[in-house]
Amino acid sequence: MTGLSRPTLFTRDFVLLSVVLVFASAMMALFFQFHSYLISLRIDPRWHGFLLGADAITGIVLQPIMSPYLNARNAKKVLTVGICAMAIALASYGHALTAGTIALVRIVHGGGFVAAAAAMMVLFAGYIPRSRSGEAIGIISIMRLVPYAFVPPVVVYLANGPRDFISVVMVAAGVTALVLIPVAFMRPTSGGDETLERSAGLSGLVENMRSVPVVTLLVVNVLFYSPYTTLFFFLRDFGAVRGIGNPGFFFTVAMFVMIVIRIAGSRYFDRVNKARTGGFCMALLAVFHVLIYFVGLEASLLALSVIFGLLWGVGMPLIMALLFDISEPRFRGLNMNLVLVVMQVAFFLGPLVGGAVLARWGYGPLFVLCGALNMVGAILLFAMRAKNVSGLRSQV
Repeated sequence: MTGLSRPTLFTRDFVLLSVVLVFASAMMALFFQFHSYLISLRIDPRWHGFLLGADAITGIVLQPIMSPYLNARNAKKVLTVGICAMAIALASYGHALTAGTIALVRIVHGGGFVAAAAAMMVLFAGYIPRSRSGEAIGIISIMRLVPYAFVPPVVVYLANGPRDFISVVMVAAGVTALVLIPVAFMRPTSGGDETLERSAGLSGLVENMRSVPVVTLLVVNVLFYSPYTTLFFFLRDFGAVRGIGNPGFFFTVAMFVMIVIRIAGSRYFDRVNKARTGGFCMALLAVFHVLIYFVGLEASLLALSVIFGLLWGVGMPLIMALLFDISEPRFRGLNMNLVLVVMQVAFFLGPLVGGAVLARWGYGPLFVLCGALNMVGAILLFAMRAKNVSGLRSQV
């Protein structure tokens, strides 16, 4: 009787789409070693940050434009186009040897991923029973995290030099093309109103952006994710400089901790003050980002990875949930999309600014910059708590 009273979440289509999400995310996570590859090509270091973050440029422009037009009827076609674009880009990396050609390939790669990810969210909405939405969203977030836990150390193990890295990328292109097989077996969603994220329109966007708490939290998301992506791209070579065997395990451990936190602790997130707890997480991250510079042993780096995983695992969902809480009901869907856009902004600005700082001043100032960005985010969150979020919302 229990099985009859609760609609099934793990349908064939939900599982197939989850597999597609894992592989699509893995095709982004394998670029953990991309900075080392750029060094091997003797690309001017001043270009490194831009090239690392260039895949996010398309998302910044494409996602807010295409999201209002995605629906149950066209999402599968957009997903197919996105996957094909990713496969073509991956197959092109071996032929891109200059800053200009690499930037073009990165933009196509990122555009394919953004199109695929946006389409997958629409398809997921049609496969998720309304009564199990919280559980489903938790599973989707875990599916996105899993590749970042396992792919970086595997790439470090397989790729001992530039040719090895390109070989891995070429294999990944073939794997990406094979992902079209589960896509082909997915059935169209029901096409009801709940499967489409409707746009608030330009006037609604302008009205929404007049809210001080909303804008503040979007800025906080940039300040949270920029240091995260900076660490992701530059930790590999910092570890090599310090003689650490496989720094990719930092993200394996951190992501494992994040997954455990999401599974075991998410039911407690609504029982805490989100602004205060999120601010506390960002303040601690500011300190530990600076401490990374003083790490000289793999064991010490792995110990820090546990701390980062805990703080990321708690801070990220709390800040996103806080934005949901302070949003007007008619703008909640819009603001969830805006979070994805500002994440793309962070994935571009993080390596762009970080690469410039690294090229000019080295790793010490780079980690100090990461810490400073987190600390500014912490101050903004503590200020929101002090001013009372609900009061702010009513004033705007």
